[in-house]
Amino acid sequence: MTDDLADRLHRVESELAIQRLVHEYCHGADKQDLHRFTAIWHEDAVWAPTPGRRHDGLDAIRAGIKAEWQKYQQMHHWTANHVITLDGDRASGEADAEISVQFPDGSWVRGGGTYRDVYTRRDGVWRITYREISTSFDIDRLPPGASSPA
Repeated sequence: MTDDLADRLHRVESELAIQRLVHEYCHGADKQDLHRFTAIWHEDAVWAPTPGRRHDGLDAIRAGIKAEWQKYQQMHHWTANHVITLDGDRASGEADAEISVQFPDGSWVRGGGTYRDVYTRRDGVWRITYREISTSFDIDRLPPGASSPA
């Protein structure tokens, strides 16, 4: 295999592995699958699901998603427009997301935002190092006292 072909194959494999992380985030959160949700993060990762809220490290991320599951009866995430920029063993990404959540009173709210990510490959495995959810918006009116979905 030529070096050029090997480089291109390496890039495609990396992009597919990174895309899988974004999908596993959604499936893990929506199906309340803690193992699936936490498998996408490096141990020292940072998750900033809303402005002013940040979870540093896998233990804090684990506690953060459990708190989300307590707030919402159901969550459904859809992502689109995922753009990845590779730079060796580091990559950045941006994806838009729409989220529907059901509150304990049975009401549903749709919202969304943009995932701004940093991914790193360590020991040959890509994982999320940093995820910030920004430009969040609510499509539906929130119930009194409720916060926007992550």
